[in-house]
Amino acid sequence: MSDGEAEQLAQSGLVYEPYQSSPLKRWVLLDGNRGVLAGLLSVAVCASVATLCWVGVVPVGDADVVLSLVGALVGGTLPFITIVLAINQLVLSQELGSTDDLRARLTAMQEFRREVESLTGRTVSPAAPADFLRDLVEQSRSRAVTLESAVEDSDDELRETVYQYVETVENESATVSEALEGAEFGTFGALSSVLGHFDGRHMHTARVLRADHGEAFGDEAETLDELVELLEQLAVARQTFKTIYVQHELATLSRVLLYVGFPTLFGGGLLILSYESLLSSTAGSGLPFWLVSGGVTLVFLPFVVLLTYTLRIATVASRTADFGPFVPRATVKDDL
Repeated sequence: MSDGEAEQLAQSGLVYEPYQSSPLKRWVLLDGNRGVLAGLLSVAVCASVATLCWVGVVPVGDADVVLSLVGALVGGTLPFITIVLAINQLVLSQELGSTDDLRARLTAMQEFRREVESLTGRTVSPAAPADFLRDLVEQSRSRAVTLESAVEDSDDELRETVYQYVETVENESATVSEALEGAEFGTFGALSSVLGHFDGRHMHTARVLRADHGEAFGDEAETLDELVELLEQLAVARQTFKTIYVQHELATLSRVLLYVGFPTLFGGGLLILSYESLLSSTAGSGLPFWLVSGGVTLVFLPFVVLLTYTLRIATVASRTADFGPFVPRATVKDDL
């Protein structure tokens, strides 16, 4: 193997650096319950507003200042109606269609499942996303392991390259399979388990090995072809489940925005109408302090909800940007 070939193989992902992110960061961006995260952020907003009121930055005794602040925030929530309508339109545009369109989508999905079944040797592939992905991952690992014996008599450099590649695939397979064990049907856990794993690097590396060293694999060259096909199907499956997840998440986001939008407008409007009279009747008490802190937090709720859901959708999109053999990232370290 020449130096140029070795460099090309190394750049294709053989020296693989897995995503390195703190558990807390991953929980916030991906795995954490969006309702819990929204609650924590709301508590942080309330504590921040209370601190500003306590130090005098927000004078709770000045009705004009408080009403201007709350009024501006309430006015800022009105565009969320447009956001909800836009989200629903986007989701419905993907769900609705003519009979021919729906039939074509169903036919394409059935053809995809048949191709996977022919590769995995199953009569019927699993219906649950987690089981379907785990089957593809395990079959990819099985094909990769058989490559080691095929290059035992090859030169040291090629043998080391293949061993390193197989070790990477095995390690990722174990990690993903373990994560998929606890994933329930239809949950985000199935998609989350394969984010950052089995990206286009593995597929590209297998294709490079097949093109440049196919003769060295002998009878196992067909196994290498099957590995490439399995990785291709895994990439398609991941993108398919991502599409389903994003549609579901956007629909959930629009519903939650409506749930919090009405109390926000009602509570904010009520505070604007009654704060001045409440301030005069509760002078000297701590009620205005808590009214301002709670009222501002309530009005912030739509922004908090939008932030928590958008964070995860955007993170999923960035983590699945490399579709097929294309690897747009120069490195995956600290990418999350």
